[in-house]
Amino acid sequence: MMSSKSVLITGGGKGLGREIAYKFAKANYHVLINYYQDEKAAKYTEDKIKEGGGTATIIQADVGQLEEIDRMIKQLPPIDVLVHNAVYAKTSSITSITREQWERTLTVNASALLYLAQKVYPHMRDQQFGRIFTISSIGASRAVPNYTSVGVSKATMEALIKYFAVEWASDGITANIVSPGAMNTEAFRSIFPNAEERLNAIAKKTPAQKTVSLEEVADMILNYCHPNMSMVTGQVLRMDGGYSLTV
Repeated sequence: MMSSKSVLITGGGKGLGREIAYKFAKANYHVLINYYQDEKAAKYTEDKIKEGGGTATIIQADVGQLEEIDRMIKQLPPIDVLVHNAVYAKTSSITSITREQWERTLTVNASALLYLAQKVYPHMRDQQFGRIFTISSIGASRAVPNYTSVGVSKATMEALIKYFAVEWASDGITANIVSPGAMNTEAFRSIFPNAEERLNAIAKKTPAQKTVSLEEVADMILNYCHPNMSMVTGQVLRMDGGYSLTV
């Protein structure tokens, strides 16, 4: 890939977003790291990339607000690869989902994907190349306890990606869903208080007998940016060691 290409990673300051940022930096992309609140983590990621000889820029924006997305995009160079990794992941039973929680989950997870894609599309169309990814989970297609608002927002994201894939395929743009299994991230730990115990239990139930690493997921996303992956679009790329195939 050419060194002039840029990747925008929402929620790119830590966890999976940080690992994706590192991976693209090593591939000579200009890495644009969006963060919402944790400036320290985003700055750490930016500094590490620069120490390694890469180029990175951090930018604060709440992707749950269209005005903030507008402001952010205006400050950035044209985007060649979009990875919507930011997530609002608050769990609760169906009866206790508040209006605020429901709307926030849908705007950060799903609406942001639509608005971001609309903003990056013209440049991708003009150069006849673009890659759009979003991070989903098994909760988009299977009912996970207390995961309703997150699962529904992820299902919406998956549907959106399929529509992008069909409508923009002739523009040289691919859009895919990356659905990793359980990962040891801050988001996972915030959803499940007994995160370590749960990860161990999932690993035992996984045919591969382990959970996926952040680096493996970042690697796969970068690989699908290669020009020879232009025919893979609208797909749910599961990376869970076979977990979702088991009963």
